[in-house]
Amino acid sequence: MRALTLRRVDASAHARRQAVQRWRHAGHGAGMGRPDRLPGYLQFFARSNEGDWRGLILARDWLHRSLPQLPSLLTVECPVTSIVELFRAVPRPLPRVGELSYQALVDLQLIAPTELPTHDLPWLDTPHGRVWLTQLPPTQASNNSLGPESWLADLPLRLQLLLGFSHLRYVRLGQGDVLRITHQTNQCLLATQCIGVFTFTEEGLHMQSTVTDSNQQVAADAEAGVELGALPVRLEFLLATHEIDLGTLSQIIDGQLIPLAADAARHIEVRANGKRVARGELVQLDD
Repeated sequence: MRALTLRRVDASAHARRQAVQRWRHAGHGAGMGRPDRLPGYLQFFARSNEGDWRGLILARDWLHRSLPQLPSLLTVECPVTSIVELFRAVPRPLPRVGELSYQALVDLQLIAPTELPTHDLPWLDTPHGRVWLTQLPPTQASNNSLGPESWLADLPLRLQLLLGFSHLRYVRLGQGDVLRITHQTNQCLLATQCIGVFTFTEEGLHMQSTVTDSNQQVAADAEAGVELGALPVRLEFLLATHEIDLGTLSQIIDGQLIPLAADAARHIEVRANGKRVARGELVQLDD
């Protein structure tokens, strides 16, 4: 039996490429490469509530961009060690660009050209110079609302109008039994989350996001509100489909082999809430 042969993907390299794509999509100058092997790179560690990260910046480049008028005022070139002290003294030496937020920059030190990484690094252009990322910040979930061009904008969702519920003492039910709704909720549910409530009118149902009756729990749920972009989406990854007759189906558990195309791993269908949204490749990420 032929096993699937998966292409191996390096997790770190993949994360770096994804970061560059996010930054470019947000309109920032970004790319992958290796820093020029020049003296004067300043290495720092950024502490952030959203997640720590590490970076490099060319000290003289930072100085000239931060204080463009300074070279005309100096009779001699500023020593690199003095630039480091100035970088350390400035409360916010780097602006926040994209995901590069921080509360403090620590562990500042100059590194020699021989200490520069020899593999490709993601870089992000900032008003104060190009920052090379030696450790990426953790990715954060996007809070942006869905635009009309988003592939998620027309994703099918099931809206459930829940009248209420009851607790049964006896599990046997028969034809003609009357079931009482003991807890009336009138909730509008999307992906198991309450997004509002409804009331009955002559025209149909009136939807509203808050209520003022005695049902405090429903009111609390509705007033809390739900960000539609944060609703969970069920992703399914379909390897293959086969037309099969019932006679063959009955033998599958008893060792029936299902044929699989040699390139099946490169044609994975991705479905979101049952809708086909993409095709992908099944790969092996590290181990």
